[in-house]
Amino acid sequence: MTEARGDFRRSAGVLCAVASLAAAAGNPGCSRAKEAPGQTVASSTGGTGGAAAASGTGGGGGGAGGEAPYAITPLAPAIALDATPDAAAAYVYFTGVDAGGRAGVFRVSARGGGSPAAIAAGPPLVAPLGIAASPGGGRVFVADPGASSPALDDAGALFAIELPGGVLAPIEGGEGLHARGLEVVRGADGEERLVFSGRDREDGQPGVFSLPARGGEATALAKGSPLVDPSGVAVAGGGDVFVCDTLASPDGTATIFRIEDGFVSPFATGLHAGYPCGLALTRDDAALLVLTRDAARGAAEVARIEVASGARATVATGAAGHGEPGGMHRAKAADVFAFVDASADAFVDEGAQDEGSVFLLSQ
Repeated sequence: MTEARGDFRRSAGVLCAVASLAAAAGNPGCSRAKEAPGQTVASSTGGTGGAAAASGTGGGGGGAGGEAPYAITPLAPAIALDATPDAAAAYVYFTGVDAGGRAGVFRVSARGGGSPAAIAAGPPLVAPLGIAASPGGGRVFVADPGASSPALDDAGALFAIELPGGVLAPIEGGEGLHARGLEVVRGADGEERLVFSGRDREDGQPGVFSLPARGGEATALAKGSPLVDPSGVAVAGGGDVFVCDTLASPDGTATIFRIEDGFVSPFATGLHAGYPCGLALTRDDAALLVLTRDAARGAAEVARIEVASGARATVATGAAGHGEPGGMHRAKAADVFAFVDASADAFVDEGAQDEGSVFLLSQ
């Protein structure tokens, strides 16, 4: 696994589990945004009152506008790309690579202290970048931009996994879209829908799409410029979509766009994000948490961006010289977040293993 681990954390800041996984996914922006010293997401602005320290994790200080401090719990060492708690935050599911080099979906207790269990590993999964949990429980969904279909080779697919048994099946209409980051929402009619980033199968343009979770026809919510390589997505209760694009900025940093009724506008810029970019809204939609990296310190961080004002504050700061941020999701019923980092000691001081870790963030 030494070779795989080294490739997972390449000198350019690549967040790809192994070279074959990256190639299978078409190398979809598999590098972290360029790091320009002095440009950090972590600095507090707009009167947020400073950064709140993550309990027991080191770094940070002060209070963030009266918000309770966040605590980070390392759950398990893993070569992981994206993670999500289930609706009740009892378990965390994540995509990644097992000790045998198989790409798959794995589960660990949100209480920590256990070893990951494979839910689905190996073909048809090839490069499972994104994962999201059903609001009603009972299923997780996976975006694999490297998966094949009889009609569309290596053009990606969306999968549903029934729990707890782990029965995996492709979602009709999700093939050929190079799906990457995704989220699951429930509409006014009670139907679950997938909101995901990818590329239009007809014209190849990058975009954000919606598809019934039971399968059907995908609809473009936004497509083309200014989107270049969108990955992580988060969806507000009112329907607005936030999507992170690691290649959209001329200076090489990531941009988060807000999609409102088909109109795309920049929400936050100058971010040093990983791939897939990790972002998640708080349960009240008041703030967006983004897993990023302080380029000046070389440390992974969790930034909180107020949706109404755009004010930023750091709520969790990792160890200097460590951090390869990946995906992040929130439990549907609680302000509990799961995220991954390719540097295991990004948010822990000692005893970390080399391959990376899955973490839980809570207040």
